Amino acid sequence: MQIGRMRAKARLIKLGFAGAALLLSAHMLASKPAQHVRKSIVSDWARRYVLYPDSNDESALAQYRKDPRWEQGWYGRHREAWWPEHHREHEHHPQPDAITRDWSLALGASLSSTVINFSFVLGANTAYGSVNVTDQGNGIWRATSGSLTVTGGADVGTWTLYPDGSGAGPTWTSPLGSFIYDDLIYPANNSATGDALDVDGLLFRIGTKELNVWGQSPGVYNFYDSTAAGVYGTQFSGGGTFNFQPAPGGGQSTPAKFTFDVNATPSCANDFVAVGIAATPAAGGQANIVGVNNLYRPRAGGNCTTGPTIIFAYASGTGQVPASTAISLNGTQLAYVENLSSGKSFFHVLTIGTGAGNGTSATAAVVPGTGNNAVDRTVLLSPDGGITNQSSTSAPFISYTDNDVADTAYVTTYSNAGAGSGYLYKIGNVFTGSAPTILWKVAINAIPGPPVYHTASNSVFFTDSNGRIDYVYDNGTSPTVTYGGVVAAGTTSLNPVTVDIAHNFVYATFNTNGTNALVVQAATTLASSVSVAVGTGNTTYSGPYGVDFNNEWYTGTGSAPPLLFVVGTGAGTTPTLYSVGFGSGGLLNGTIANSGALASAAGADASPPTEFFNPNIGGGTDFLFVSVTNHCVATTGGGTAGCVMSLTLPTTAGTGFPTIAAGTTAIAATGGSTEIVIDNDNTAMTQASSVYYGTKTGSTLVKATQSALQ
Repeated sequence: MQIGRMRAKARLIKLGFAGAALLLSAHMLASKPAQHVRKSIVSDWARRYVLYPDSNDESALAQYRKDPRWEQGWYGRHREAWWPEHHREHEHHPQPDAITRDWSLALGASLSSTVINFSFVLGANTAYGSVNVTDQGNGIWRATSGSLTVTGGADVGTWTLYPDGSGAGPTWTSPLGSFIYDDLIYPANNSATGDALDVDGLLFRIGTKELNVWGQSPGVYNFYDSTAAGVYGTQFSGGGTFNFQPAPGGGQSTPAKFTFDVNATPSCANDFVAVGIAATPAAGGQANIVGVNNLYRPRAGGNCTTGPTIIFAYASGTGQVPASTAISLNGTQLAYVENLSSGKSFFHVLTIGTGAGNGTSATAAVVPGTGNNAVDRTVLLSPDGGITNQSSTSAPFISYTDNDVADTAYVTTYSNAGAGSGYLYKIGNVFTGSAPTILWKVAINAIPGPPVYHTASNSVFFTDSNGRIDYVYDNGTSPTVTYGGVVAAGTTSLNPVTVDIAHNFVYATFNTNGTNALVVQAATTLASSVSVAVGTGNTTYSGPYGVDFNNEWYTGTGSAPPLLFVVGTGAGTTPTLYSVGFGSGGLLNGTIANSGALASAAGADASPPTEFFNPNIGGGTDFLFVSVTNHCVATTGGGTAGCVMSLTLPTTAGTGFPTIAAGTTAIAATGGSTEIVIDNDNTAMTQASSVYYGTKTGSTLVKATQSALQ
């Protein structure tokens, strides 16, 4: 005990006042000598978008500590408080050479499904729709499911995309024999430089009636229907407009990790990962929500003798779960959004079943409550009880309370009819055991992005399809929208904002303002903003997807400059890592500090960067994890492969930019990865220091050892 006190005193002297306050916080939160107090931690999609950097402002800290998310975030940034007694005994270990994959679990279908909305005006024919797509490379996407709603002219009604199921190609003949089609779209050619559709185009059906829409030459399209081979009713060929826009969220899903107790040995049975799957579910077939435990089983032997093990595999509803799940603080319930091809969407609160009958395979799903004691409660996300359809491809943001007694959720929905519109909903009775209910809703005059709640201002922030950052102040009764100024005219991506609680800034990314890809820092009042160009604007991908910061920005305890990191574009659509510094008042500098290509060629996408500081290696090592879908620069000669890379951020004075080159620590990831979730830097259990992600086209959930972590 005396040795432990001496170490603590030495660390207090070294860290100074701010560090001492944080270390004492660690003692108060994690050190309970009289009795063991269980503390569960949820690492979900929202963790990276709500940040609590260290602060000397005691009044601000006092306010933050009222929010359970602050404590969750504090443990996320200060993992030295996890399993502290074990940690002291294992501070010096040899550094492994590379990331290694512990396990990869097939899920039958992709964790991430990019949804592209579209609308067109072709003569008298007006329509809008949405399609799920897979990346074919070089700016080409293949539609795999979706619908078209014709609102004017001929063939008014809702049509279903007809994808070819044979896997052969490159083109197919329609069932009636009337059309040749390939279901390919070209969002990057949504301009005078080329057609948005090729000469084969998209095929839709109502019953046995077929509708084919295709391109003839730039700006000239064809709109034909058919009821039998060679029998055509509507035949339109002429000028028109065809517009594509990726759905909110950008197709970037995130596994959610639940840690049962940070004050005990990692639990094989109780620690788990939950993930939604962008697939249509079926009882006895494909699941759309899956949970996995026995996580800490390495490639040969290990702490968990079996695993990974699927503990539940549910066919929840009839639609896809295209975005991330959220987990209750006690780990017994999940919240997520189900999106149907018809345009409807439902908010779910699922109480995970206990005992038998909850499914043992992602391709042999069970229905919650059928043969098991799981309970699946839903609420329809619609402003008028179902008359007006509202899609939702965004994850819910959970506002936690202690003991889950009054947890609420914020969810956005959208319709791409006309110029696009949407709603922000506040949902109550989340994780309380009662049916979730809509507390209020507010209309948005554009398509809104995923919602992120800012505790200090009691406001929900999001981007919109008009290139703005907006917020809704939650006054509890009749909320109103404050629309920001247009910061990215011509934008098409709608990704979550990052909220800096300590300094009252909001960060947003946009894939184009008509010229450049952007990262924008705005005051939470939206009274001012700083925009930084991070490459050439593009409409092929939805990135940049998000930002993260180096350890110096979070703590202010080192000599490296505080930096923001974001993956923008270089030549063409080459994913490129950028760093941006800060000036007086914490304002973002208007120009980039440094950059480096993550891919050796264009035609690749990337994940958002994820930072992790390990205090136990080399006196403290700052890591940045990021993925690319193709042409990974870490592969000698580039190649045609996706990967997840581990980069090391300098922690001393200098540029603070990592080395990116062939031979950079990396692991193969088919089609790239979804967002990357960090586990911890635990030393007490083998394989309890990990990263989790999904492969975009490999249809797998992956756990990998963190580079240079023990």
